[in-house]
Amino acid sequence: MIKNICLINNYNNQKFISDCLDSVFTQTHPFDQVIIVDDGSTDNSLQIIDQFLQKYTHLKLLKKINEGQFSTFNAALTLLPDKAQIFLLDGDDIFPRDYLEQVLRLVRSQHWDFAFCEQQKFMDGALSPTSVVIGKTKAHKFSVTSALTRSRQCWIGAPTSCLSLSSDLYKKIFPYPHIQDKSFWADNLMIYAASILGAKKIFLSGIGIGWRVHASNDSKKTYSSEDIEARERAINRAFDWYCSKYQIPRYPGVVEFFREYKLLGDYWRKRLDLPGYYRMLNRLVRARVKQLFRS
Repeated sequence: MIKNICLINNYNNQKFISDCLDSVFTQTHPFDQVIIVDDGSTDNSLQIIDQFLQKYTHLKLLKKINEGQFSTFNAALTLLPDKAQIFLLDGDDIFPRDYLEQVLRLVRSQHWDFAFCEQQKFMDGALSPTSVVIGKTKAHKFSVTSALTRSRQCWIGAPTSCLSLSSDLYKKIFPYPHIQDKSFWADNLMIYAASILGAKKIFLSGIGIGWRVHASNDSKKTYSSEDIEARERAINRAFDWYCSKYQIPRYPGVVEFFREYKLLGDYWRKRLDLPGYYRMLNRLVRARVKQLFRS
């Protein structure tokens, strides 16, 4: 029997963690287990979580020293069973009460590699969304996107709280060794790694989790050129690490790339800002020549 597990990462979310946990425990289709990994909080988060621990026997808490978000996903490995679906949630976000029910209805399967949905952004202090449904619901199933990602860094996913993945895939992605690399985020790592490893992704359109907008996660933050360069180095380090570990060619062949490019479809080629066939072929050839000269 497949278990549905909610995995929450928390760091100093005393203002939000109660709303977060309330949203998880009032689902119309309950989670089988809820796990919180606390990354060394120094506020009152743990006292609030303790109140929920006394009430819900299927809630588990793992406390650790502060090492950053990557480390929380590494640490969670010790608590995750095989044959489970892992639903990720940041401690400052919420799941509308019908989230799990709608995901299971749309996927129509007990087991999948990687699924992602949309966001419903709401301001801190405003009412959070009461339903996950924000439009016409549909499950779009991708073919493999490994070559697209290894070649063009195609970002096929959404922020952490929008993601769910199998425990099998989770245990291939983690543990990740470069936990001190703060230049890019854990959701980016999972999105890229899932594609590199050949996971078949599902986009659940028309449903959206509650993504809280507050000072610490302001999406309008600007980044310097040095920040961008550091991010690119971190991404390339991650790509190199997964390709080496799983013996996947770092750069795909043209035939492999275009097989995936064709299956992607017009809508997603446009959404991912991929050029037309001949411009894409020209870019791939030029990039390959540069790689050969560098080597």
